Amino acid sequence: MDIDSDDTGSSSGSPGARAGRRSSLALTPEDEPLVDVTNRSPPPANIPTALIYSPPEPLELLCVFPERTSRVCAAACSAVERAGGEARSLRCARETLDALRRDNDTRVPHVIVVDARQPQQLDALLLARAIRGTKNTQHVYLIAIVKKSAYLKDEFGVLAYLEAGFNRVMVETVNTTAWCAEVLQARSSAACSRAQIAATAALAAAADRCRDLVAITDDQQRILLTNKSWCRMLGWRLEEGPRPIHEAAGGEALRLATTGARDWEAPVTLRRRAAPDPIMLPCRGATIGLTKTTSHIVFVCEPSAGEGDRGRGSLHSIRRGSLDVRSVASDGLRRTSLAKLQGLPLEAPITKVISLLSAATEGAPPSTVACIERAVDMLRTSELYSPQMRDETKLRVEDPIATDLIGALLSREQVNQNLVYMQGNANVLSSRRSSNDSTVVRSQTNRTNIKHKTTGQLRELLDTALSWDFEIFRLEDLTRGRPLAHLGLALMGGRFDVCAALECDERTLLHWLTVIETNYHAVNTYHNSTHAADVLQAVAYFLEKDRLKNLLEPVEAAAALISAAAHDIDHPGTSSAFLCNARHPLAILYNDVSVLESHHAALTFKLTLNDDRVNIFKNLDRDTYKTVRHHVIDMILATEMTKHFEHLAKFVNVFYAKSSGSKEDGMHTDEPLSLDTTALSQPENVLLVKRMMIKCADVSNASRPQKFAMEWARRIAEEYFLQTDEEKAKDLPVVMPMFDRATCSIPRSQIGFIDYIIIDMMEAWAAFIDMPELVNHARSNNQHWRELDEAGVTTLADVKRVQRQNAIQAPPTTTAEPTTEE
Repeated sequence: MDIDSDDTGSSSGSPGARAGRRSSLALTPEDEPLVDVTNRSPPPANIPTALIYSPPEPLELLCVFPERTSRVCAAACSAVERAGGEARSLRCARETLDALRRDNDTRVPHVIVVDARQPQQLDALLLARAIRGTKNTQHVYLIAIVKKSAYLKDEFGVLAYLEAGFNRVMVETVNTTAWCAEVLQARSSAACSRAQIAATAALAAAADRCRDLVAITDDQQRILLTNKSWCRMLGWRLEEGPRPIHEAAGGEALRLATTGARDWEAPVTLRRRAAPDPIMLPCRGATIGLTKTTSHIVFVCEPSAGEGDRGRGSLHSIRRGSLDVRSVASDGLRRTSLAKLQGLPLEAPITKVISLLSAATEGAPPSTVACIERAVDMLRTSELYSPQMRDETKLRVEDPIATDLIGALLSREQVNQNLVYMQGNANVLSSRRSSNDSTVVRSQTNRTNIKHKTTGQLRELLDTALSWDFEIFRLEDLTRGRPLAHLGLALMGGRFDVCAALECDERTLLHWLTVIETNYHAVNTYHNSTHAADVLQAVAYFLEKDRLKNLLEPVEAAAALISAAAHDIDHPGTSSAFLCNARHPLAILYNDVSVLESHHAALTFKLTLNDDRVNIFKNLDRDTYKTVRHHVIDMILATEMTKHFEHLAKFVNVFYAKSSGSKEDGMHTDEPLSLDTTALSQPENVLLVKRMMIKCADVSNASRPQKFAMEWARRIAEEYFLQTDEEKAKDLPVVMPMFDRATCSIPRSQIGFIDYIIIDMMEAWAAFIDMPELVNHARSNNQHWRELDEAGVTTLADVKRVQRQNAIQAPPTTTAEPTTEE
């Protein structure tokens, strides 16, 4: 890829002076440059004007004036009509944002005029920030209309408007001629901005599709843009943000970049995450800037011919781009690395795979060698199942809300599971006992049965606790916000006899459930004890399926129910990412790693073990307690969403037969994968089943009947909105910007969540436990959200209105007074 760039560096000023300004790189001095920097010709001075092309379009004006009969608004609209354009007027911020979302692809206005004269009727600054937060509005020209008195009172008063996103502050006028001149100038500025953004996007797309490795840094040597080839070769991720280039590159090319050379050709050393050995590639670079100072530096690295990702040989051969392909199979560095691995006293299966693949390169064709080398590089990473968003243009264009949502859920932390509990995993799980060979002493003298008195509809409702359409919200109402204790005692103390498995009495179990429920926050709209009860009910329903009933021991089933009941205990209503950004004590305590899940697991055992009246584990022997503790912790940690794709990929790869082709080679078919249960004989694979069970229960909202799915969607959206509000109030990074109550479309967020999170997981789990209604409900809810989206339903108020309409149409349900517990 050739570089055409602007020369903007000053001809005065020696390279040494420039190097002094870039001393922050702290590079080790090397030999003299390989090229004569001072005699190189400067890059072109201009960007091709043909590239900055703006198609002729009629002027589109959007006026936001609260007053219906505003003379200022009428003058602006009249001026636009004289100029041959089209003007629209809206009355409030809500209508404006809805219009921008609806018109995002076809009719984004060139100019938006906002009436800022009456803050009590329209908060112009807040509206400007919301507009700038909407996609594809960078080129929109914003004009704020202010009173003349306010304009003249403060000479720096315009700064607040500029910081909010306005391009211009204009004094109110009803003169049509003045408005005509104003909107024409604004139209020209908007068209120029749109053309520049389009040109930048075109150049970025060209770089992204180039086979060369491309990186662009700022004047501080922080990488701002990389293409797919760079990310694939070095193991980078686009969402990780700007980082110093010296973390990945070094050598002569980087030294020349620090000297301020206008362009250069020299080798560069690149360090890859997945491999210990660096690679050396030829590099061409240039400095870019529109003033006397440099604003950007471009690096273009050429992959060696025939290999695609490795440069070898002498420096002279690298600069020419030559390569001996036969050296791939006899790479001394690779052989040395493999020899070290083979000399270790421990050997993992992945080591054997890498050794076999490396041996297969002997005498293989160059194309085969290149493919094997790329496969080995991918296998060397320790994050084989780490979640990554698929780079599909269709997904990002059609579902930007879903893309942002999933990115926010997955981007914060890529965390290892708690290795403390995984060491010795084989010893713990290898001692799995059948139900007829349990070492737990079932002493009936320790069993003190109590009657949990319930009457009326509460008893009738609890009798249906093992139904998938269980009325969880009705239970919430009947128990006055205490559903977990009632449902937990009915399921854990009754149907599954957890007391027998743990050798405790029902009074202790009731006390434990009460303490756990007390430590859920009732003020949370979603992460409260009702959600815990819902997850508990889902796990209980799954445990009733024949495959799990025959697979899990009573102690494992008890641990699963305990994990479900306590999996979100003391949840603050904000995400782990929020706690890390806010420097919350929990984030400090857990080192920003699995903050909430670690807290849930730790607090569960702290509350349980602190008081014998609550300690449901007090009668277990040491080994059984360690087994139960391991199961509970492992399942609670599995609910961390950053590990979603990892758990799903492992589950599918273990329990489903692989197809004979792939989408890439054209041999992929849509036939369902066949279930392979032979892997259940291995204890470590049973862990995958239990993780998937609690994960599916945790997000089973979208696979519930429609009325439950809508209520859960409303509750989670409200909780996310509150987090976004708090982040803005505290000036913290907004973790999920799509959940802004002023701009969010709840149906679209649910559509994306079901499409890219729920469907695949529920299909795999439903086939495993033979429960097709999971997928049926998910698809039905997805279609319902799409219909609501087409009907213009977006906000919480809209969803509540639909819920009321559905409730009116549904048959009436008799109610009874809540009952008390003794």
